[in-house]
Amino acid sequence: MDWKLTKSLYILVFLIINLALVFMFYNKQQDSVKKIEDAPGVLEETGIDVSAVPDHEPKKLNVLTGEAEDFEDVEGVDTSDVESSENSHSLVIEFEEGGSAPSMEPESLEQYKSESVYRGGEYEYDEVMSKVGRRIFNQQFEDLPIFNHESARLIFRGEGPEAKVYEQAYLKNLRENSYSTPAAVRNPKQGVIDLYQRDRISEEAVVENARLGYYVILNDGDQVMLRPKWEFRISDQGVEKTIYIDAISETEDIIESE
Repeated sequence: MDWKLTKSLYILVFLIINLALVFMFYNKQQDSVKKIEDAPGVLEETGIDVSAVPDHEPKKLNVLTGEAEDFEDVEGVDTSDVESSENSHSLVIEFEEGGSAPSMEPESLEQYKSESVYRGGEYEYDEVMSKVGRRIFNQQFEDLPIFNHESARLIFRGEGPEAKVYEQAYLKNLRENSYSTPAAVRNPKQGVIDLYQRDRISEEAVVENARLGYYVILNDGDQVMLRPKWEFRISDQGVEKTIYIDAISETEDIIESE
């Protein structure tokens, strides 16, 4: 057997495979660029209002992992205030009548959570999802919110002017997943086109709000996994919708929520 010839053939095959992979990657990148370039034209052909969609700012994000905080391990917490289920732990604090309960105004709750809530500075007010009697603060990771999940929320409830109770859950040790790599964030207008082409919105839809953050896709009690998502608040033929679409992949499921 001619080993030199065999070695040369192996090297040649290896180079051909690598060139093919480079070519495939280039084509994929070009397809993504073309979709972004085509976005204005597609949207102009419909009546979809995207004036509230922010300009695309190129950045890369990754899948995150973390764990749910067990408040029984937190110093100073009364264990009787901790509620646990199979996949979550939460701290539930009831305000005593005549005590120092904050008002249900966002500004008052902002001050209270910053001064009196465990790691309160890591939560930001969610104006989109909050309602009268139910004020929501989302945990943040590097200035991006964790959307619509009880494992990373601080919720104040109250039927009158003052808060009656707050419920808190917290994700600790949040970090980028070591088994995946950061990927470019998709243009939010491309996300709107995806929703239209997949019959999730009509030509009359109005995108009232669009923001980038993370969404919990796995919570098994031991580990929590989050993916980057675009959140769209959409009014469509008299129906208000909150829709989450993956920010770094076209293959993930579209999630419609409260």
